[in-house]
Amino acid sequence: MMNRFKRRLYCCCKPLLILFGSLSMLISLFGCDWQSPAPETKQPQSTLELPDQSRYLLKRGLYVSGFTLQPQQLSDDSQLPLIQDLYEGLVRIDQDGKVQGGAAQSWQQQQYKIWTFQLRPGLRWSNGEPLTAQDFVQSWYALAVQAPDNPLSEYLRFMAIENAEKVLSKEYGVEMLGIKALDAETLQITLSQPMPYLPQMLSHVALLPQYQGESNGTLVSNGAYNLLYRHTTDLLLEKNPFYWDADNVSFRNVSYHALDSSDNPAHYDLVRQIAGAVQPAPLQMQQLALPTLCSYYYEFNFRHPRLAQSAVRKALTAMISLPEINSDIANIGRINTKFLPRDMQSQQAEQSWAPTVTEQLLVQAGVDGGQPLRLRLTYEQQGIHPQLAQRLIQMLSQSDLIQIQAQAVTRQQLLQQRMQGDFDLIASGWCADYPDPSAFFSIFHSRSANNKVAYHNPQLDELLQKSVESAVTEAERVQIYQQIEQVINQEQLVLPLFQYYNYYLIKSDLAGYASPAATSSLYSRDLYRKISLTQSEQHPEQTEQ
Repeated sequence: MMNRFKRRLYCCCKPLLILFGSLSMLISLFGCDWQSPAPETKQPQSTLELPDQSRYLLKRGLYVSGFTLQPQQLSDDSQLPLIQDLYEGLVRIDQDGKVQGGAAQSWQQQQYKIWTFQLRPGLRWSNGEPLTAQDFVQSWYALAVQAPDNPLSEYLRFMAIENAEKVLSKEYGVEMLGIKALDAETLQITLSQPMPYLPQMLSHVALLPQYQGESNGTLVSNGAYNLLYRHTTDLLLEKNPFYWDADNVSFRNVSYHALDSSDNPAHYDLVRQIAGAVQPAPLQMQQLALPTLCSYYYEFNFRHPRLAQSAVRKALTAMISLPEINSDIANIGRINTKFLPRDMQSQQAEQSWAPTVTEQLLVQAGVDGGQPLRLRLTYEQQGIHPQLAQRLIQMLSQSDLIQIQAQAVTRQQLLQQRMQGDFDLIASGWCADYPDPSAFFSIFHSRSANNKVAYHNPQLDELLQKSVESAVTEAERVQIYQQIEQVINQEQLVLPLFQYYNYYLIKSDLAGYASPAATSSLYSRDLYRKISLTQSEQHPEQTEQ
């Protein structure tokens, strides 16, 4: 989520602002929506990949100045892997980017507004104390109390938890927040409006449980690992024996090292590289690109009479050669021709390309030599933004029918101008809080607080509202998403450039991750080391003879 982790983009995700009337549902939808499958014990890929003693320590490196160990204090997403090692929420994301049960083994919903989560039996904190539904309640209460000082508190409002608005504004006490423990292993969440994608939203770092008891200075957590040792630049974690899936955690220890430019990545198993400063892979390591839920694009101001015409937006987009942009962003992302991140795009979107005659479209929109299209292109004056902007200006200026005025501003000025609608084309982007297309689509609703481009489409508004109705099945929702995606692409609502990626250097003998990657993180709990067996280990009967 953009501003909450000081990301590279210019906006942060907010809830879809739809007013819902009374639901005239005669049948109450209440059933078991998801049941956690029994965990499968990891099996080696082949007899040549059985782990030996060297598998027990995973060495990770992060380019950070210090470590943050409390999820609700996180301000830098580069430390998410560490937090995800130490803590686990109601759900977790697997290596294929799918939602799995974490602390919760199953859940049910009633009209997508009342959600009941059944915790796994016997959950414990790393100190051995029971972890109960009330721990989640108290953790979310603590998050709400931190408003407005902690931006992460806003996530409770974003989720549309009942009474979150008044709790965060201090009109109500935290006990009025729509979350309660029905018993030690049952948690109920009540929303103010239907949210069919709530399980995906629960993967957010802000919602991780926090130990509320006396810790005597010891960090108490509930994830696959717990803290064993802490130093300014080094951390050592050990496998949490009380973790519910401990049998499937391979590494006994994980070390984290705060790196600087003088450190050699080859000394570590796994290193997240600095955005924009990606290094070639050393010997016995490989580079891994992990897609994030962040897109970079330019926004059109629909208040501009010419930009309000889809023909003009299509013509401008068609003039941009994304392969030429690729050389500029190779160390931070990959080109993307659509608004949605690649993994979220439907097959229909991938096949929707059609040739565009730009001059013809511009003329049809009333643009000619006597009335050229004059546009102001606004961008941040630091980082990669001037380089991208100048390349865009060169491409757009190839037509005599277009005149571009460059406007380089500070980041604060850019945010202010976007907020005020003072732009024609402006550098922008979006980072979603959870892995579902709805996190991207909502910004185009005419009543969304994040719709700064003044886009208004009753058809799109209707589709967005329909997508969260309780009577809609999952298959129907997918079809609605495809319709929304089609509207966004066909009307060319943004000028897409690329999708951000996280780049890692990883030892070649590590396994347990998807390739190509489907998520922006590599979880230590999933990783293990491939070790080739010696001849005697492969055939112990020969040694005995």
